[in-house]
Amino acid sequence: MKNYIKIIILALVLNSCGKAISNIAVEDRLEHSETLKLYKGDKIKFWTKIKYRYENALELGYSVIIYKNGEFYKQYNYNPLSTNPRYLSSDERWIISKKKNPDWKRYNENRFTIFGWKKNKDEREDHQKQKYIIKYGIKKNVKGKNNPVFTVKEDGEYTFAAKLNIDTENSFKIIKAKIILRK
Repeated sequence: MKNYIKIIILALVLNSCGKAISNIAVEDRLEHSETLKLYKGDKIKFWTKIKYRYENALELGYSVIIYKNGEFYKQYNYNPLSTNPRYLSSDERWIISKKKNPDWKRYNENRFTIFGWKKNKDEREDHQKQKYIIKYGIKKNVKGKNNPVFTVKEDGEYTFAAKLNIDTENSFKIIKAKIILRK
């Protein structure tokens, strides 16, 4: 009996995500579009799947412009980093640069005297303690659903034009980015 309940709950959770009807790849930062025939009452959910790496903090977003039968209908702006909930999110560090510290000083913990080994007091400054200066960046992988959901009010052909917007070019690289349209 418990297994049946688990299977029913799993089926409900998977069904709530919706069926993927289209993918729009946006990793090249150009506008890409997808045209779909939709009917009244259809609900389109916008999911984000993005994998990227960066050095400094950044503002990342994408816009989806919806055209109905070739004319402008609506526009949504989403932040893919604030998906709700985050089904897949991971952070990983990567080394941008590693240089030898010019101020580094060797520290001898013990010294030998005529009375035996004595401990030295560490008199170095903080900037003299690290042998290497390492600069890190972040790799991030995010997948999740964005809000609000687009509800179709009339039958027709809808074109979804999506574009990724980034405010910085400072050591930022998109590995993979796509918007998944789900019903």
